Amino acid sequence: MDLNIKQRFVLVGIYAAIILSIGYYFCGNWQFVVDSNNKLNSVLIATGLALILSTYITEPYFSKPVDVITRWVAIFLFLIGFNRKSDLTLYSYWIAASIIFIAVALLLILIHGFKKSEKFQRISVDIICKISRPEIVFSLLYFDIVTSLFQNDKTEYPVLIGFGLLLLINKPFVWTIKWVTNLLTYAFSKTDTGDFIGQAIGHESEDFYNVEIPIDNPFRQKILKGKLVYLENITNGVAGMVISEIILLNKKWVQVVSLRDNDKNLVSFNLKSHNPLAGQKTIYSKTNAVYFLNIDELDDEVKVLIQANPVHRDFDNLIGYIWKGSTISLGKFRKLFDDRFLIEKNIGEGTIIQTEIADQEVLYQIIDARTDEETLEHRDSNGFTVGTAQKLGKYDFTENELNTVKWLPEIYTPLFLLNPRTIAYSPKEFIGKLPNTHYGIPIKSPNELVTHNTAILGILGIGKSCLTFELLQKLIETTDVKIFCIDLTNQYARELKRYIDPNLIQEDIPEAAKEQLRINNQSAGQAENISTWGNEAFYKATIGTEINTFAGSAKRVLTLNPDWHQVSKAASSFKITNKIDLTASEKTRIITERIFAKAQGLGETIDARYLIVFEEAHSLVPEWNSVSSDGDKNATNGIAKVILQGRKFGLGSMVVTQRTANISKSILNQCNTIFALRVFDDTGKQFLENYIGSDYSNLLPTLEERHCIAIGKAMKLKQPVILELNDMKDIILPEPDNVIGAA
Repeated sequence: MDLNIKQRFVLVGIYAAIILSIGYYFCGNWQFVVDSNNKLNSVLIATGLALILSTYITEPYFSKPVDVITRWVAIFLFLIGFNRKSDLTLYSYWIAASIIFIAVALLLILIHGFKKSEKFQRISVDIICKISRPEIVFSLLYFDIVTSLFQNDKTEYPVLIGFGLLLLINKPFVWTIKWVTNLLTYAFSKTDTGDFIGQAIGHESEDFYNVEIPIDNPFRQKILKGKLVYLENITNGVAGMVISEIILLNKKWVQVVSLRDNDKNLVSFNLKSHNPLAGQKTIYSKTNAVYFLNIDELDDEVKVLIQANPVHRDFDNLIGYIWKGSTISLGKFRKLFDDRFLIEKNIGEGTIIQTEIADQEVLYQIIDARTDEETLEHRDSNGFTVGTAQKLGKYDFTENELNTVKWLPEIYTPLFLLNPRTIAYSPKEFIGKLPNTHYGIPIKSPNELVTHNTAILGILGIGKSCLTFELLQKLIETTDVKIFCIDLTNQYARELKRYIDPNLIQEDIPEAAKEQLRINNQSAGQAENISTWGNEAFYKATIGTEINTFAGSAKRVLTLNPDWHQVSKAASSFKITNKIDLTASEKTRIITERIFAKAQGLGETIDARYLIVFEEAHSLVPEWNSVSSDGDKNATNGIAKVILQGRKFGLGSMVVTQRTANISKSILNQCNTIFALRVFDDTGKQFLENYIGSDYSNLLPTLEERHCIAIGKAMKLKQPVILELNDMKDIILPEPDNVIGAA
């Protein structure tokens, strides 16, 4: 039964009118309607009208045992009260059938629920309900009454037989009602449903159609992007959406993507019921025609499928579709969004987008774009933009990490601007997040942040120190590591207390130790033995003592400024009575080697014990071609040796610099976690290219403030990612007198 309730009531009305017309024609009045002794009443009202009402209103789809009882009780009572019992040929059979079916139906209702006879019940119910369908029972009774009472009436008999056959066939009235309903819907529709747009002239894939709009089409001047359409497909209409449009001279083309359900089947519907003229060969017929589609006029089932389709549901976030040249790691996509959307959503490098790979939501990050053009027709060409996005993977909300997806999306797969879930983001838990989202990226392995070394690179004033302080804050909160900050700028002594409890910070070695260094330095050099010139040996002993004292205390951070330590040595190995001051690199080597000796004395471990932070590392561990003396070269080599050997004793380093070209690559190459902020120099870009690839290294000069490219073991990132770093106000200690402004 493919009629709706309104159409079924109309059909009942038509049949009722025919019944009344036949009765009035043969009786000459309406008495037969209420006169049960009238034989026309028996055949038309008691039987015919009961058949119509049961078939189209009360039981249009299926019957239940209770319906069987009701029907056969009604027939039994009708037969008992029938005043011409002897004339009805099968009267005794009808009585017997009534009793049998009523008894069987009552028995089935009685035993309902007994598990042992469940199969028997199902078979029996199916049999009696099928046999007792109104179109079977009432049709047989109707023809029995007609042949028994009217076979000698030359006029009534053929008319009643013909009407009975019409009831059995039923098709003409059903077809007429559906046809008239569709015509009326089509004629009086106030929407643009059925309005012709154009014809499909190209098929890029199984879901993408290029549609040409004729020059005389009234919709040529209207914006069609985002409109719901359907494509004629013989007897079915395939739902689709307009995703782009191109206008050149007198031509207009639109691109339509067909919609699919969750099982990847095309969303289609009966085209003839939607548009009465569709699928018929008339003067209006068009090949591969495309029409507007009004979703409100579709069946609920089709409407739900369309609304659930990602292209329709998230059309406002559609930014493009996968384009040729995509690889497993990089996705190429053809841009669909306009300038207004670009400004509103702040789309650019770093923007997170998503698509599907094997029914998994996979994140990509935009890293580049280029322009291109295609030939449309003859000399007409169309320019467009192709974006490049790095595949990040599937974000795991439980572990807060990006998991690898080892394949690429199919060509023409839609891509959407990420519409992130509403999730809480706490700067205390994460070092940063994917730009413009709440998808946080944590330090998954704080120990490896130390033992496998970390580098923070970027120009002056871009936020390196703030990021360093935040990392130290998280290390204090999550590990037992002791931190040594070697800082020539004194910034750590001033600013670090805003991020870490001041009670845990020791500022340099005690003043008494510094004074002893000055005294010892002034008195050194009076003896004949050159080895006693300067106070280098005394400095080594002093630093060793202070490191041991700090390591055994409750303090967690020790800031050291080598420029505050007066240390000198003999100017040469010859017997010349003069001395020179140690450089910052040489003093840094002494500090580093004493820390290493302390870690080595505790034995091997996999946990982080000590972290050395090299602030302005290009001044502390310079590259060989940037040193001013052989002493600096030897010092850098000595520091590099400590960093190479320190991991198995729980010792690691954090290298912070703005001049990547001038820092020792022997040390920088040991850093397994990299935070690269804005960088301009070519040497720095070339070095970082080995870690993050050329696509990301080309983004370094244009990175926004508080953004970085991160990769490394400590964050469990398997590919570089542009991160939006936390705001300083969210990570400094809650003191009302703090003044935000760290570099």
